[in-house]
Amino acid sequence: MLFLRSLENSCVMLWLLVLVLPGVACSALTQNLLQPDNDHRDGAVAVTTRPHIYYCRSPNMEVFTCWWHPLDNNSESDDNITYSLTYSLEKGPRRECPDYVTGGPNSCHFDSGHTSIWTIYCMNVMARTSHGVFSSKDHCLDVADIVETEAPVNLTYTLLNETEEEAGRTAMVSWVYPNPSHIQYGWITLVFELQYRRIAEPNNWKVKGLLREPWLELLDLPVGEYIVRVRCRSRNNGIWSKWSTPVLLCVPVKSTPDKLLALLLVTGVGVMFLLVIGFGFILQGKRIKAFLLPPIPKPRIRGINPLLLKPSPSYLLYPLPLLSSLSTPSLSPPLTIFSIYSFSIPSPSYLLYPLLLYPLPLLSSLSTPSLS
Repeated sequence: MLFLRSLENSCVMLWLLVLVLPGVACSALTQNLLQPDNDHRDGAVAVTTRPHIYYCRSPNMEVFTCWWHPLDNNSESDDNITYSLTYSLEKGPRRECPDYVTGGPNSCHFDSGHTSIWTIYCMNVMARTSHGVFSSKDHCLDVADIVETEAPVNLTYTLLNETEEEAGRTAMVSWVYPNPSHIQYGWITLVFELQYRRIAEPNNWKVKGLLREPWLELLDLPVGEYIVRVRCRSRNNGIWSKWSTPVLLCVPVKSTPDKLLALLLVTGVGVMFLLVIGFGFILQGKRIKAFLLPPIPKPRIRGINPLLLKPSPSYLLYPLPLLSSLSTPSLSPPLTIFSIYSFSIPSPSYLLYPLLLYPLPLLSSLSTPSLS
């Protein structure tokens, strides 16, 4: 009987343990899950309950400026908060910021009279409120390590010559450094980095880095639209400037309509030139023919006067005094008049000439006198 009672009591205790342990485990688990949040909250409070120097910059190694985050408004509701920055050079005495205005709110500007290169500056910011003084952590730097130049400006481009053989166009991209006075003393030597990409390829930047000159030729760019940007830095420092304002570079399609128009114009001028030459040949055809094809001279027989071969009146051939002196009243027969016509007989000239002047009967009568 006692054994049954003890067994019953043990069962009750087991049930109590089963009911109590999950609650304890859940509470422990809940505390473990909330612990990181509490730690994170403590860290956030630690950050926002005191000032913090977050950024220092020198554009030319001659001046520099530092900025800090102020106290969180939720942590301190007092509006009468004053900030002061103190610094020391190496292990020298503490000094206060020389200029709280030039760099804007929550900043300290060091002009050329308060800037030394290759010297360690250690500084902190103190916020004075009605609840107490809050100080930032010490921020140490060398001016040579915080050189950050200005972003380039006036980024422009020019498309160069276009030829039929080239697959694309060459673009000359140029830019200007905004403050030439920052680099005139030689403290800083600038190097540039240019990036460009197609508009349709947002993550495919092509880089042209460590450029010494403020210009670059992009060779054989295919037709399309590109985004181009530039930044710079000191050659002895790894902090890049901000990017310049991007510029849209357009490579147009080759001007086919212009070439077609030029071809039509040249063809039209050539056709009109040929027409003018053709009309000139038609109007001056005889002269041109005589110039190009001169006439062939007629053949001539040596020893014959062509004028004597032409028909002429008979009274011009025989003068009357000559005939009267040659004739006799008793012996001469009646005179026969011949008309001379042109003819061509290959014969000696000494035989042809008497036949042309005197008829054969007359010659015979003149040669021998009649005996009967």
